[in-house]
Amino acid sequence: MDTKVLFSVLLVAGILGGFSINEYLIDEENGNVFSENNAEEPIEQVEVGNEAPDFALTDTDGNEFNLSDYEGEKVLVLEFTNMNCGTCKNFEKNEIKSYCNDSMPEDVEVISVTQTKNADESELAERTDEMGWRFMKGSSEMTDAFGADRSPTVVIIDKDGMITFSESGPMSKSELEEKINSALE
Repeated sequence: MDTKVLFSVLLVAGILGGFSINEYLIDEENGNVFSENNAEEPIEQVEVGNEAPDFALTDTDGNEFNLSDYEGEKVLVLEFTNMNCGTCKNFEKNEIKSYCNDSMPEDVEVISVTQTKNADESELAERTDEMGWRFMKGSSEMTDAFGADRSPTVVIIDKDGMITFSESGPMSKSELEEKINSALE
C-alpha cells in the first residue's frame, strides 16, 4: 500500500473514531500501570463496584465542584468526550440530550468531561448552552483513573459514590436510561 494512502487512512480513522490516546508504562513484575506523564505514581484505575475517587472540576462560570458534593443526593453521569469527535457529538445530541429532555429525574446530574487538551472556555460554554448540561475541562490523571482512554466513555456513579457502570463507546438512549435507573435503585 502506498505510504500516502496508508497515512490518509490512518488520519481519517483517527478523526472519525475520536480516540484519545494515552501512553502507559507497565511494570510487568508488579503489574502496576504508570502514566507516561508521571512514571513515579501508579495509576489507580477505578472499577465497577468500587468507590469513585473524589475529584474537583471547574465549570465555565468558574464554579468548582467535587464528586463528594453530590454524595447522598445525586447519581452522577460522567461522559468523557473529545470535543472534535463526531461519534461523541452524535451520542450527546441523539442519546444524552434526548434522555435529559425526556426522562431524566431530578436526582441525576450529567457532566461531560473533555479530553481535548486545547478546548477553550468559550467552546465549553457554547456546548453547555447547546446541550443543557455542563461541559468541563478534565485532566489526564482523571482520564487515566477512570480508564477513559476512548471517547466517549460513560461512567455512572451512584449516590453512595460507587461506580455502577463504566464503558467506552456510544450506547442507545434506552441502555443509558437502564444503567442510570440501576444506579438509582
